[in-house]
Amino acid sequence: MKQNKTLGYIAITIVAIIYGVSYMARNVITDTKAMEPAVITLFQLLIMAVLFLLYNLFTRKSMKIAGKDWPMLIISGLFGTFIFHTLTNLSVSHVGAGIPSLVYGLAAAFSMIISTIFLKKKSNAISWLAVLVGVIGLFIILGITPESFADTNFLGYVLSLGSVLAWVIYCFLADKVSDQYEKSVTLFWQAVVGVVASLPFLFVYPIDGEALADNMTNIIVCLVILGVFNATFAYFLNIYAIKQIGVNMANMFLNFMPIATLVAIFIVYGTPPKINEVIGGLIVIASVL
Repeated sequence: MKQNKTLGYIAITIVAIIYGVSYMARNVITDTKAMEPAVITLFQLLIMAVLFLLYNLFTRKSMKIAGKDWPMLIISGLFGTFIFHTLTNLSVSHVGAGIPSLVYGLAAAFSMIISTIFLKKKSNAISWLAVLVGVIGLFIILGITPESFADTNFLGYVLSLGSVLAWVIYCFLADKVSDQYEKSVTLFWQAVVGVVASLPFLFVYPIDGEALADNMTNIIVCLVILGVFNATFAYFLNIYAIKQIGVNMANMFLNFMPIATLVAIFIVYGTPPKINEVIGGLIVIASVL
């Protein structure tokens, strides 16, 4: 397939915006107390699996996967759907939407480290400089000081970092497994893996029917954002972008995501960005450019 970097940049920018807004959607659902974070993951991935199944059946794509490829497909599904979304939803439930989205900006740094140290791929000085500038911008946005960090929910940061690492690992795995099959087919099976892995949580954490009824409209809208746009449309675009511009550059562009989250927070809650968030956001944009 001939590379088209311009379309790759456009695709990953759309992904960053969708992912940024999705953190706000997660926050809205967790605030209702209708369902636990792991149960949100289940419904999100169930929507993803159904949509990709319908698309594959409608376009008559072969759903067969060779036996030798199942281990890689299952592992990539666990990291990219179940582990990533569960840790993300848990982190949002602990520290809100803003911090996990901002921490996600470290994906570019993790990606460069894995690519260089473990996969022995070459990287140039400008790439490392861009990552470093992006990380500085993210820390300025976070406004972290030793005092504020000590007063913050430490577990929320750990969960956020875990979700970022799970995503980066998924990107490298998905880049390999998607070479041999249609993207929509591999994404369907990865979604199925996530559904199977998260299904037991529905019995461990029953849905609060009263809270669900009181917030039905908001929850449906947010699940559409998470299932249709975040877990389906954006996943497809992400794999496409990786093929066009590579894993490292795709994760670098996801530094735009925290800016989208801050805008979404402002729209939903009316909370204007602080001066450090404006300055840090400009630095992040400069790092990507």
